Order: sequence, then structure tokens, then C-alpha cells
Amino acid sequence: MWYNSNMIKSIKDTSVYKSLNLNKTLSHAYLFYSSDKILNNEIAMFFAKTILCTNHSGDDECNMCKQVDTHSHPDYFIIDQETIKVEDVNNLISKLDTKPISGDKKVFVILNFENMNEISQNKLLKSFEEPNQSNIFILTSCKTDKILTTIMSRLTKIFVPKISNEDKILISNELMNQGIDISHYIKLDNLSDIINFTTNENYITTLDAVTNSLKMLNSSADIPNVVSNLNSIDKSLYLNILQELFLDSLLDESEQKFDHDIITIINSKFNAKTILKCLPHIEDAYKKLMSNVNFTYILDNLLFKILKEKYLCNKQ
Repeated sequence: MWYNSNMIKSIKDTSVYKSLNLNKTLSHAYLFYSSDKILNNEIAMFFAKTILCTNHSGDDECNMCKQVDTHSHPDYFIIDQETIKVEDVNNLISKLDTKPISGDKKVFVILNFENMNEISQNKLLKSFEEPNQSNIFILTSCKTDKILTTIMSRLTKIFVPKISNEDKILISNELMNQGIDISHYIKLDNLSDIINFTTNENYITTLDAVTNSLKMLNSSADIPNVVSNLNSIDKSLYLNILQELFLDSLLDESEQKFDHDIITIINSKFNAKTILKCLPHIEDAYKKLMSNVNFTYILDNLLFKILKEKYLCNKQ
């Protein structure tokens, strides 16, 4: 799993989750879709849990919920693969005509359905056209154009909205109680970014390292000192975050995901033309790193090029 249990616990009271309503007649097939893969998948799995939960709340307290969490529930089947294999689909199909064991429903969850090729989708088509009343399909997708129109027409489609500002404050307050401060990143729009900022200590440490580097970098004489402070950081992540920060600084403030103070540091030192000139250098540095070139050499070179572009753009 790619999520932190405290994070998911924190968003179960948000409007996105509360919009799931089991008081109505259940459809035989659902599609949760948006550009946020993690949020799609988490809501889909929570929805599956509420269907199988003893009291339909997904409260994690009953044995059914615990079995779903450990993938040991006899009526819960999930495919979660970057590439969905034919044998996974055949295995799922073999279970479609069996009777439920612990209740009156079986739930089949297929995450990132766009990863299923057309042949495998066609194998499942009959199951959507002539549904077994005891089966419920729950699909997710970020790329609905990759799903056959014949299948799309038979799904109950639920768009997953971005987390609202009220929900972000709710999450922030709950995480603060758990010792995790995301108050500086309250502008983040999707769960994927929030998880990066809150559950990956390495991300925060590297972000701080990039920020400090940019603060210290005023002339070529500063380069050795900047580089010497970066011996223990995640080198590829450093370059990725540097690229993200530069790209973010080109956006309108309302669209930026990083803390305003960080972007202000960048914009005070580098104009937009400099940043655009620097982006290919960062990309080139990353490629060299992947080719096992010494990081100290790469970074020394990169920082010199950034200062050079700044000088040249200011002269023009």
C-alpha cells in the first residue's frame, strides 16, 4: 500500500467520503474517476469496505472490515497492478459465478482499470452486460478514454472531486494532533501531493535541502559550500524537487502547490526567463546522475550553469 493509515483515517470525515450513500439501491458496477489516482483508489476501496462491513459504515471495527484490510475476506477480490495480466482477469472471471460466502454480495475491485488491455476488457464485457445480482464491480481510472465505450455505458460513474479547502483544514488539524504539520502546504489540491508532504520524511528533508541551497546560492564562490552540505540527501529526489520548484515558480500563485515563502525566494533570485533556461540543465543533470556520473561534479556544474543563466538573462 502506498498510503499512511493516519492519513486515510484523517480523511474519512471529509465531504468526499460522506458523499458515498449506501441507503440507495446498489448498482452492479461503479467507476470512480479523476486525475488523482490515490484518491480514486482509496475511495473505491473504502466504498468496497462499506458494502461488506457488518453495519455498512467501514468503521474498521468489525471482523468484515479487518478481513477486507488484510485481503482475507472471502467475498472481496481486488486487482491492483501496474500492468493487469490476463491470468489476473481469468482468475477473477472464475469467481464470478460462485455464491457469496459471508453475506449476499461479492465485491470485485479493479484499480486503475485503464491498465487492462482491450482483449481483457472484452473478456469482462459480458459480466457488465448480464450482471450477476450478487456481484458488484468497483473500478477506478485516471484515463477513462482507455476504457471500452461498451463497458463505460454500463457503469455508474462517480467523479471524485478535489479535496475542498474545508476538508484540507480538517485533515491538517487531525494530522497536527498526530504530530504532522502540513499547515504550510494547505494549498495542495490532491491526496497524492498531501501524502508526499506528510508521510515521506525524506521528501521534507530534501525539500529543505533544496530550499537552503537556493538561499545560499548568490555567486560562484558559494557553490563549494552549497555542495558540501548535500552529502547525505537523496540525490535524484533533490533534482526532481528543484525542477518542481522552478516549474511551480512560473505558475500563478493560485496554482502553486509549494509554500509561498519558498517560491518567493526563487522569484527574488531568478526571473522567469532564467528559470526557463535552467530547466533543460536540470533535466541534463538528472540524466547524468542516472548514468552514474559523480553527483558532486553534477551539482557543481549545475549550480554554475544556473548562475551563468541568471547573469546572461540579467544582462539582456
